[in-house]
Amino acid sequence: MRKLTAATLFVILILMLLAPKTASGGALNGLTLWAGTLLPILLPFLIVSGLIVASGLTSYINRILSPVLCRIFPVSPNACYPLVLGLLCGMPLGAKTIADLYRRRDITYADAMFLLSLSNQASMMFLVSYVAAAELDASAYTFAFLSILYISAWIVSVAFRPIYSKGRPSGIRFCAAELSAADAVQDQNSFFALLDRTITDSFATITRIGGYIILFSMLAAFVSHMPLPQSVSAFLGGCLEITGGIHAICACALPAKIKTALVLGVTAFGGLSGLMQTKSVTLGTGLSVKFYLILKILQGIVCFLLTYLLLSLISF
Repeated sequence: MRKLTAATLFVILILMLLAPKTASGGALNGLTLWAGTLLPILLPFLIVSGLIVASGLTSYINRILSPVLCRIFPVSPNACYPLVLGLLCGMPLGAKTIADLYRRRDITYADAMFLLSLSNQASMMFLVSYVAAAELDASAYTFAFLSILYISAWIVSVAFRPIYSKGRPSGIRFCAAELSAADAVQDQNSFFALLDRTITDSFATITRIGGYIILFSMLAAFVSHMPLPQSVSAFLGGCLEITGGIHAICACALPAKIKTALVLGVTAFGGLSGLMQTKSVTLGTGLSVKFYLILKILQGIVCFLLTYLLLSLISF
């Protein structure tokens, strides 16, 4: 594995040296996406959500949400807050909140893995404004697209829940940065110290996210210049980074049903950039990102099939 990783990195380095214009153009696209969209939108959510989790306020929110959500989803009451936040605000904020609560032992391993596969999706705002309206130009079908994406996540998550519902795997330890109970109490009594640390942590998280977006946007730019059919390169680009990939897929001369199904399938998968962002914010928790990757691939396939079936039935 190390040899394969070294070979891959060496090839990327050679490509950057041979095609610096392509590399810089792809990196600039990623930087623009991060600085223009994610930084001003996601960073405040990271800070506020981090404060809510660190100060223990999720218990009050869970009391409001759990009577309804626990009847619909097979989760404990403590899992309601990250469930809703992930569905509304998307990845990797959903994964970050899940990881933080799991580190604090507020949710179980089974809840954490279930939430990762179910609620760590592309944000609802991204689906409504970018995917449905801007790229597919199909705002009338927004509710149908949202339903398909969340239903596909539900199918995969529920189907595989028995595998990881046996509890936390043996031998897994929490990272050294985990708060002790005394530290947590002290932080609750010192709001400004908690705020300071939360801001620092949020900036570190958003910086790592930006790095992954820039890297995978650059790789997608290399893929777009390969001697491949346009639809193939667009799909591969979407598997790397979904924002640019969705735009490329929509520019292809494909039948509307295939194009739409591919876009929603790629969106459900989340791209390798989204996977690495999730890996970054869950590092040290013992949550299985490999298993999460399998579930996201399956969700992408299920979402593609459901979308194509629906559009065939309504003569899209």
